[in-house]
Amino acid sequence: MHERENALKEWLVETIKQQDFVLTPLAGDASFRRYFRLQYNGLSYVVMDAPPGKEDLNPFIHVAQILEQADVHTPKILAKNMQQGFLLLSDLGDQLLLNELNAETAHNYYPKAIATLFKIQSCPIDDPLLPSFDHAFMLKEMKLCPEWFLTAYLKLELENEEITILNQTMDWIATEVARQPLTFIHRDYHSRNLMLINEQKNLGVIDFQDAMRGPFTYDLVSLLKDCYISWPRTNILEWVELFYRQSTLTSNYSLTEFIRAFDLCGLQRHLKVLGIFSRLHLRDNKPGYLKDLPLTLRYVLECTEIYEELHPLFHMLQTRVYLP
Repeated sequence: MHERENALKEWLVETIKQQDFVLTPLAGDASFRRYFRLQYNGLSYVVMDAPPGKEDLNPFIHVAQILEQADVHTPKILAKNMQQGFLLLSDLGDQLLLNELNAETAHNYYPKAIATLFKIQSCPIDDPLLPSFDHAFMLKEMKLCPEWFLTAYLKLELENEEITILNQTMDWIATEVARQPLTFIHRDYHSRNLMLINEQKNLGVIDFQDAMRGPFTYDLVSLLKDCYISWPRTNILEWVELFYRQSTLTSNYSLTEFIRAFDLCGLQRHLKVLGIFSRLHLRDNKPGYLKDLPLTLRYVLECTEIYEELHPLFHMLQTRVYLP
């Protein structure tokens, strides 16, 4: 770690032609990437440290270019060192949308976030570098739930009947979600990855390197069924309808069908997230995500209770799952 910081500082001296600067660590994310704020001469930038072998800079750079062409406000790449895994980026500040959301502001910010989402969905999906969020990928993600949440974290010994319910339900969810129209998806489009920038409080978008070609409700779910903040279902459905009325992809759906598609896509995401948060705690020594398990589980229980096809999973979770 010490050697890496020295290498980063040497690269910065060479890049900005400046010996005297301040480097301050910023809150990280769920990856191996680290971020720093670089300040000198009254200027402020962000530095990304993505260790080669653990993180690949290419998707970040590629997706940043695509989003910029779609007029999505993202950090600009000012300098890069591909060999060592360093990027110098413009600084979007530190005003996370999450910290500004409340009952009064939400009705202003969510329509803005939906407008930005339409820009993201305007990006081309015939890009050979864009991976597919398909049936097999969805199943692989959902299987993190029994592996890391139910078995590793909760230490449940699942019975054969419970394993069958899980496998059949996850396959059904993936099949249903795979029927949705495809669009460009950010894959983590939520209040911690949206920044408020400038006096107009325009939205900037970060953490977009995992973008894929996937179901058109995915980013809407990430935004409105956010694992870090929750809203009454009446509010969520109001914003879902706003998207439904404005989207060019919803013409083959009634509003009721669209809400169902939105909910099922959310269930796929939240089953995965239960596994991810547990793995971050158990494997990566990041216990901070455990506090977000109750809300994520609540989303899963709400959805499995609403739809009859999901009742076997709902009853199983209700009977077996008690958070520590």
